[in-house]
Amino acid sequence: MKLLILLTLVSCTQKYQTYHVIDKFNFDQDNPQTPITKKQYPGRKTTIDHCAGQFFFMSNAKKQTDRYLKTAVRTMCPNSNTILNSRLTETWWTTIIYSRSCFELEGYCPKKLAH
Repeated sequence: MKLLILLTLVSCTQKYQTYHVIDKFNFDQDNPQTPITKKQYPGRKTTIDHCAGQFFFMSNAKKQTDRYLKTAVRTMCPNSNTILNSRLTETWWTTIIYSRSCFELEGYCPKKLAH
């Protein structure tokens, strides 16, 4: 019985999404589009993660992580306008009094090729 009560008090969700190419300045998480680019090769792997929490309804943790995700995408791979072979993992969990929203964005910065 205690386990059943605990399961009704905690909820967790995880979502994965992959992107072949992200245009950093036109990234739309809800409407992913793959821009047409010249041939690029993956270089170093970069990972950015972030979490936000909320007690009761004091703030909206999901909206906070969504805003920070846009900033993270723009700052990742500072010498390029694109990010290659990316994977976005979003995790949300909630209890009656506290909620937490997190994301982890993994991607590869394009290699600079010598001409």
